[in-house]
Amino acid sequence: MSDQERALTEQRVLALAGVCQCALLAQELARRGHAQPEPLRCALESILVVNQTDPEIALGGVQGVYAGLPDLARKNPDPSAVERLRYAIAMLDIQKRLRRDTTTASRLRAQLDEIRDGGAIVDLVSPEGISALAGIYSTTLSLLTPKIIIRGSEQHLKDEDIVLKVRSVLLAGVRAAYLFHELGGRKWQIFIGRKKLADSASRLLGRQ
Repeated sequence: MSDQERALTEQRVLALAGVCQCALLAQELARRGHAQPEPLRCALESILVVNQTDPEIALGGVQGVYAGLPDLARKNPDPSAVERLRYAIAMLDIQKRLRRDTTTASRLRAQLDEIRDGGAIVDLVSPEGISALAGIYSTTLSLLTPKIIIRGSEQHLKDEDIVLKVRSVLLAGVRAAYLFHELGGRKWQIFIGRKKLADSASRLLGRQ
């Protein structure tokens, strides 16, 4: 593999790790009622970085998606990891449908621009920020099919604050999935090119 090919693979892995990190956060919220704070912040803040195809800028590089890399590096996933993979694939599928639905895509972009340019929301991890992001998810991505189904504790999934966080995280995951596609990533690579992705993820983890 040439240096150029290796660099592109690493960019795709970082974008896909962003998707996997959001799958992990959604799982944590649904099962435990809380998620790792720093990965949550990194995921939500990436949503408004819409004009970048460099994962270092768009997602914060390895540090920004660090929680998602282990699932890509894992050779023998356990049941929890398999569930997260299903969530990640669902986010990849939704971004594919979003690309085909120009009306929804335009509405999503306009709402993100409004938050970014409006200045009313300073902290996206604040209750106001999470509510705004969850609202965008509800009026755009949640209308696409098939819907992303997150499973977990009934108690947590009936808690409105947790549900808002899950929706915000899914919005971030679809944003990362969109970036993965822009970098030439495709869903089949998760299966057919699994070893290449795993090796690259392991190298990236080793740099930290």
